[in-house]
Amino acid sequence: MLYSRLSLAAIAVAAVSCSSSPTTPTTTASATTPAPSTAFQPSISFTGGDVFVLGQSGQLDAIERQTESTVQDVTTTAKWESSNPSVATVSATGFVTAMALGATVIKASDSTAAGTLVVSVVAGTVKSLLIVGPTTIATAQTIELTASASTTGGNEVVTSGAVWQSSKPAVAAVSDVGVLTAVSPGTATITATYQGVVGTLTVTVVDMTVTSISFYGTTTVTRGATAQLTATAALGDGSSRIVTNVATWQSLNTDIATVSDTGLVTTLSTAGTATITATYLGTTGSVDITVN
Repeated sequence: MLYSRLSLAAIAVAAVSCSSSPTTPTTTASATTPAPSTAFQPSISFTGGDVFVLGQSGQLDAIERQTESTVQDVTTTAKWESSNPSVATVSATGFVTAMALGATVIKASDSTAAGTLVVSVVAGTVKSLLIVGPTTIATAQTIELTASASTTGGNEVVTSGAVWQSSKPAVAAVSDVGVLTAVSPGTATITATYQGVVGTLTVTVVDMTVTSISFYGTTTVTRGATAQLTATAALGDGSSRIVTNVATWQSLNTDIATVSDTGLVTTLSTAGTATITATYLGTTGSVDITVN
């Protein structure tokens, strides 16, 4: 009985001893995810636009941000590239030329940074059409008309691409490429149509008989110099008209002087006399140019 009491006392002491011992805390390790890097990265941006009308050219500028507070124009030092030169080309200094409808990526780069720009080439919208040519011509005379379209990308000569028509072909006929021929006296309206836009020119054909051609301008010229001649046609009805730009010019002494299609005489190194002629509606006039 004594043994049992001692055993119970020992168990009680052990229990008290265990309950009074300090407890060591348990710690759990946790992984920390680093914050994303916010280091500055140099870059290149562009000025000058990203939409070009077909056939249009324009300058792009490359601006490099080298630090958070520093920028520099690197247009002339960067390397330029076009991913699709058939749509738009770019020169070594950023000059873009639109070649065909579509899109291309323009890239500018150097040893520090690079940048890209998507450039689109679109069709120009025709706003108006102008026919350039005389309003009065003589019977049997032939004139080349010009059709000029005003588009969103600027002015464009569209003579060969326009559809030509005359309201009175028996008075004035016009070819598919804008060549006008005066057939008989009267008035006709010439039209040119391009991309749905129409331009008109009213032409009066008159029966003019040229009786003579006279000249105005310097007739004595120093060797190597030039002189401009003006040709005037006298008509059968007593009137006259300047025909410098529509007459056919010729020099009979090309070793002394030559003459352009608009009457500009250019003298050479040889002194002497050159005969210059101008022909209009079958009548020819001449003038002698003395070269000293």
